[in-house]
Amino acid sequence: MKKIVLSCFIAIGLVGCASAPKSLYSWGSYPQQTYLMYNAPEKASPSQQIIKLEAEIEKAKAKNLAVPPGLYAHLGLLFLQQNNAQKAAEYFQLERQVYPESTVLMDRLLQKMNVNVEQAKS
Repeated sequence: MKKIVLSCFIAIGLVGCASAPKSLYSWGSYPQQTYLMYNAPEKASPSQQIIKLEAEIEKAKAKNLAVPPGLYAHLGLLFLQQNNAQKAAEYFQLERQVYPESTVLMDRLLQKMNVNVEQAKS
């Protein structure tokens, strides 16, 4: 009897370990692109990163998974590096919309962008 109970616990334990939890987000190459942006910028230009990250967004949508937090903001920063303030603002607003907890940071970035745009006009 003890052998049967012990073998049942072992079987349940093995079955529990075999199934990996499903991720809420489709991370794709986002962590790698973030690493490249900050630690090895010479290995991936902003335009290359933009192409890869926008492809990751499409993959996530196709799998019905959420885009990870920060990806839209990261894209916004990449567009700022390319002097495309309009596209950067769109991604910052999208980050704020999808992840309301980022509102304070996104509002500050948008406000700083508006100040810089106004200074450039004068």
